[in-house]
Amino acid sequence: MTIQAFRKAVEEFNPIQAKDVDAELERSLTHEWDAQIMTYPNERFPFNEWILNRVRMMGYDLDQLDNLHVVVPQKETFKVTKQLCADTNLAEFRRMVNRFVREVAVPKGRLRPPIAVQRFMNVRIMLPTTPDLFFPYHTGLLYGHGVASRSLWLPFVDVTADEDRSRSMQIIGIKRSRELIKFAIDKRLGMEEMTEVFGKESHQIKAKPGSCCFFSQENIHGSGRPNTTGKTRVSMDFRLAEGMYGDLLGRKIPAGYSHLIPETEEEEERLAQRPPREKVFDNGKNTMFYVGNNTSSTYPIPVHLQRYMLLDYSTRNGLTADLELFDLEDMLHLPTLWHIVEHRNVNLVMYSIFALPEEEEDRNRMLDIALKKGMILHFVNEDLALTSAEDLETIKNYLAFSKYGKSRLPVGLPLSDLSRAYFNKWSASLAEWRN
Repeated sequence: MTIQAFRKAVEEFNPIQAKDVDAELERSLTHEWDAQIMTYPNERFPFNEWILNRVRMMGYDLDQLDNLHVVVPQKETFKVTKQLCADTNLAEFRRMVNRFVREVAVPKGRLRPPIAVQRFMNVRIMLPTTPDLFFPYHTGLLYGHGVASRSLWLPFVDVTADEDRSRSMQIIGIKRSRELIKFAIDKRLGMEEMTEVFGKESHQIKAKPGSCCFFSQENIHGSGRPNTTGKTRVSMDFRLAEGMYGDLLGRKIPAGYSHLIPETEEEEERLAQRPPREKVFDNGKNTMFYVGNNTSSTYPIPVHLQRYMLLDYSTRNGLTADLELFDLEDMLHLPTLWHIVEHRNVNLVMYSIFALPEEEEDRNRMLDIALKKGMILHFVNEDLALTSAEDLETIKNYLAFSKYGKSRLPVGLPLSDLSRAYFNKWSASLAEWRN
């Protein structure tokens, strides 16, 4: 299909926009967060040097990140990438990211605290020696992120020159992206067709250490092509969100996917002084597992996946469960969970804070009972635990941020035509069964 024919075809579509949800959100996404290049003081936030040093600590004699493909064997690159992603959750790096968000992203992006930031950053290595290993064009919405989530892309090498286009990231403005995605869905375009169509309308992000790109979950972006420059690209991207839009984050809800950052350096320092978990968790009580599908958030989570996460969390924290109890299907008042909290003298490991009662009054009463009993509630998806009044406040802050039980939309983003079709199909099936 020619570009002229394509443009004529998309005129027939009226894509859903953020203004259908919130006018101020639409203004923000189409201005500060529409593929805008922002600068920051690299000497205060030396992310590139930190990443370079982490690679060196793995045993590689690397002088600069552009040459990573020369020093790190190709078969070891994926392992290095995953280790760097894990390292971004180290306390020293998280504090640097938190400062960066408070001092750069919030004022330049005109955001309002409280702010949630992705827990593990995405560190990406794009080699010039692997033509098949590049990221296709996509949007965050297509990856399950909500319309209100914001993205930042920070290259740790200089990709400002025209000849660096193939190792930089490509991007398309938000309004055109909306048209292109609607067209791709309606015409059932394949990956090659989307690469061709999107590639003709995308532009190179020209940035380097000390500059980054602010964009939304509706901006089409990606590598789009192999890196043919002969140099490696190393970059980091992550997402953040404002509390006022905490229920518009799609499948990437706070606490599990992201964490609320301290609003001041003083609060950051106070949290760093808390006693180690192994000391707090040792209160002499036995431990019990709890699984269930009785809330809107846990309904689709298979029990075996919940159990796997409970076991993984317990192993990492030196816990051993003596019993596992299930909640009862179709009993939304959570009788098993209430029984454990009110009548068992144990600590409890459960899947999520979103497995607690959705009614705020009931939920607060349950949490208060557990705290007064000295019962530790572990929430593995969010890596949170109720051990103190401060923990209780933290848990309540996350639930309030996400508007748990009060969300405006069931999945955190406007329903697409395809989603509406599925809901209508299921509704018709249910009506037929009832009749």
